Amino acid sequence: MKFQYKFLPFLLISFSINAFCQTQQDTIFAPKAIVPVIIDGSDQDAVWSKTDWKSMDQVWIPYAAKMAKGDFEGKYKVAWDSLYLYVLVQVVDDLISDDHPDPLQNWWDDDCVEVFLDENRSKGDHLKNNNAFAYHISTKYDAIDMDASGKGVNYKNNIMVRMENIGVNTYLWEMAIKIYDASFLASNPEASRVRLTSKKLMGFTIAYCDNDLTTKRENFIGSMFMTATTANDNYITANYFGSCLLVDQPRITQVGLIKTNQDRLVHVFPNPAKNSIRIEKMTDTSENIVIEIRSLTGALVKTCMLANRNISVNISDLNPGVYLLNVSSGNRTQTERLIKQ
Repeated sequence: MKFQYKFLPFLLISFSINAFCQTQQDTIFAPKAIVPVIIDGSDQDAVWSKTDWKSMDQVWIPYAAKMAKGDFEGKYKVAWDSLYLYVLVQVVDDLISDDHPDPLQNWWDDDCVEVFLDENRSKGDHLKNNNAFAYHISTKYDAIDMDASGKGVNYKNNIMVRMENIGVNTYLWEMAIKIYDASFLASNPEASRVRLTSKKLMGFTIAYCDNDLTTKRENFIGSMFMTATTANDNYITANYFGSCLLVDQPRITQVGLIKTNQDRLVHVFPNPAKNSIRIEKMTDTSENIVIEIRSLTGALVKTCMLANRNISVNISDLNPGVYLLNVSSGNRTQTERLIKQ
């Protein structure tokens, strides 16, 4: 079945990656919605005006491919209240299609927004259990994931969603997602329903399956960096999900920005971490890279030098909390937020 939409006479909404305040290479912050969000496919709710856009620009399939101009662009926002995690997604997609009338047949091969959620960021396998969810949210508002038998199941009652065409090839998806712990049973979902609170850390990643009127998914574009060997593993394991911290304050993102004056110098993982972090060079520079870990007040708590390709840094002696990791090489700098668990 092909979807055809009547386009409104608006200009194409364009956006630059440089304008985004945060990417999911770092923990993202979701501010609290004081007034519940109305799921109507618009961005007029108060919390959205106080929430920064994050980018969806990492092409997982084919890995690291370049999207043709106009084929796909995406960005998203996240907010919360005690009952729901709210997600707003804006995409530019030149063709919207759904080739499978049965929502449980090849659901990953149709245009859909895919939301990966790990309620307590426990990580681990979730292919045939509810340790985490990989909701494939279709243009018909189905929300498909696998059940314990490995078959597709429609969890559309877990999510309220509305998609609206807001411009030429431009669509706004708005959703309210109920959060469940690993004991979730479709026969009694409320027994495992989790009420959200400030400072809760969740596993979260978002992606888009792009199908340009063929019988299979042509591109898979996500919100965070993945390696070539793990790029299509999020539906199996939550080990690679990004992290989302629920906060009370709007635009707290300034604390967690990745700031660079040129290309990213290093990749830091895992983050959050308990005992150690690994720092890998992302450039071919032969210069030594200076690593500093500072408290949010600026106090230096640890320093080291990255001379080779990678280094492991012991952080087991640090108190749990939030730190700033400063990286410098010559006149190039990078700053990102580090969570010590």
